[in-house]
Amino acid sequence: MNDTALVNKTSARSPLQKAYHYVMQACGLAAGSIIGIVAIVIVLNVLSRNLGFGSIYGTVEGSEYAIAAATFLAAPWVLYHGAHVRVDLLLQALPMAYRRYLEMGINLLGAVVCLCFGYYLLAAGSDYLSRGSMVYKSFVFPEWWTFILPISCFALLTLEFLRRLWRLTLPRES
Repeated sequence: MNDTALVNKTSARSPLQKAYHYVMQACGLAAGSIIGIVAIVIVLNVLSRNLGFGSIYGTVEGSEYAIAAATFLAAPWVLYHGAHVRVDLLLQALPMAYRRYLEMGINLLGAVVCLCFGYYLLAAGSDYLSRGSMVYKSFVFPEWWTFILPISCFALLTLEFLRRLWRLTLPRES
């Protein structure tokens, strides 16, 4: 199944589908914005150091957290648009009758894997929350905050894999 076919049909979308589409677009926009801001801050930091003003406090650590956040925000958006890396040698080698079943299996496996990652991230984040552990570096904040985006990412990835699986179970349009 063509991945772009999962996104391009804008007509006849339900309010839930539109909301989901906007959530995915917001993820992509946020990820791109974060990368742009990180690039600008790094350039400003280099200029500041070269002009003798010193380094901007927290640039390195902030950039690390921001790039991780951008990665977790971009992953569901990339999958939604079918822009992920995909090696489909086996899929192309199979007869047409079996390709759909392989796609269904891949999407089911993807959903299960993402659900497992999300579950264990939620368990670990909950543990850090209950212990009240903190991160003490350039910035000081509760450690469970670092689990919010990964958990959200894997929840959205699970939903996207299940959406893809659902679309494969619908009758084919002629």
